[in-house]
Amino acid sequence: MMKEVWGRLGRHAATTVVGGQLQGSRLNMKLGFALLRDRRVSFWPKLLALGVGGALAAMLIALEISPEWLLAVALPGLGMALDFVTDGMEAVIMPFLFGALILPFIAPRDLVNQVMMERAATVGPAITPPAA
Repeated sequence: MMKEVWGRLGRHAATTVVGGQLQGSRLNMKLGFALLRDRRVSFWPKLLALGVGGALAAMLIALEISPEWLLAVALPGLGMALDFVTDGMEAVIMPFLFGALILPFIAPRDLVNQVMMERAATVGPAITPPAA
């Protein structure tokens, strides 16, 4: 029962963050990717966000070493290939995902609010900037 409840809560939280449904929240992946593409955001906040995202991805990969090692031992050829593929995907994709979640907190607040207002004008009322 508890596993099902936690599964539903986790799924709801993940869809809320990825879908950008948090009213006025900076924890919004679509906003983060919009800031990564925006030329008004300086190079350094983007680099810092991607660096922190890369460090978080490296920590997650390091935590997965023992289970992946067991899989590689259990299935010598296939296990190593799957380990190589999953680690490669994690090393490339996860820094961008974590960086997109972190960038709205690192970038200048007025610029983030401006981008949120611009996106609210084009997307709809799902993203509203917080009251200052």
